[in-house]
Amino acid sequence: MNNLENHFFTLLRSALWGTSPVLSSTPGNNEWKEIYAISKEQTVTGIMLDAISRLPEEQKPETKLRLQWIMQQKAIETQNRKMNNVLASLVSECRGQGIEPYLLKGQGVAQNYPIPEHRICGDIDIYLTPGQFEKAVDYLQAMNYELEGDPDEAHTETTYIGFKLEIHKKSATFYTKRLQRRYNEIIELILASEARHITIDGNRIPVLPPMANALQMLSHMLRHMIFSGLGLRQVCDWVFFVYKYQQQIDKEQFVKYAKELQLWETYKAVTAIATDYLGLPKEYALCELTSKDKRLAKKVLQLIMEYGNFGHYGEHSVTNTKRDYINAYLWKVKNCFKFRRLSRSEAWNYPLWQLHSALDIIKK
Repeated sequence: MNNLENHFFTLLRSALWGTSPVLSSTPGNNEWKEIYAISKEQTVTGIMLDAISRLPEEQKPETKLRLQWIMQQKAIETQNRKMNNVLASLVSECRGQGIEPYLLKGQGVAQNYPIPEHRICGDIDIYLTPGQFEKAVDYLQAMNYELEGDPDEAHTETTYIGFKLEIHKKSATFYTKRLQRRYNEIIELILASEARHITIDGNRIPVLPPMANALQMLSHMLRHMIFSGLGLRQVCDWVFFVYKYQQQIDKEQFVKYAKELQLWETYKAVTAIATDYLGLPKEYALCELTSKDKRLAKKVLQLIMEYGNFGHYGEHSVTNTKRDYINAYLWKVKNCFKFRRLSRSEAWNYPLWQLHSALDIIKK
């Protein structure tokens, strides 16, 4: 890890845990610009500023960049307040129709952060059980919402009061039918025995119980790791989820489920990043992380740092022409092979699924 990355991770750990950062040297203006650029690529600009505010004055970035950073954080705070209000309206409207949505990711995991409003928010993702999913689609169509995506597949999406809303009938997607079937059974079993709500700006919002939430988060990270790329924000989400909820999860049952669903290697990879780079206390790891686990975690971290949030800064994210689609597909096949240890079934089945999708898009 070079000096720039050392500065970046020192600041990120400080931001996550509320400590005073101790930098090995004072970054120059160009280094600060690069740190800011990395923060944007990893969508952690809002929380990073919290660490910078605790630096000695002589180590802080120049005034122009600092003001730019402050404005960015203020914009993130404003967007979070708007999203929380929209989320409350959405849940209220759903309940008025006899629909109970489960909030996935996003604002739910943000509540685990020291300052939730400094986590960059994205889309609103909700999960509905199959019968409720059809009911929600019928209602949205009756209200003249424009729906995108095939409601018969994994999810549909629309714009709701200015925010992208994704409505899922599977809380996670697997490309191996056996794993998808087993995952659905496990989630159904958990939801039948436990209900969970969190409070966001005074409003009670339904979320998945901790066991289901852990499996959903891991499956989401696995999916992105093998086919496009992951972001540090998602690993930070995992850090605070584990820190807050691990004691509420039956550890033996979790390990059993994670191994059944081929999520155990993903668990070890992201937990190694969390403990070695992001400051999660090592006692939160549910097993001893071997040198082999840490080598895989290092490969995942290289993917994260090279291609940014969800791989959006990689060449495979450009899909303007047929050649772009072909190149993107070949990159994804190569990436699946590179990370096949995470889940051999998914690393094999995803390229087959993606091939059909890519051919359909190229034909169109």
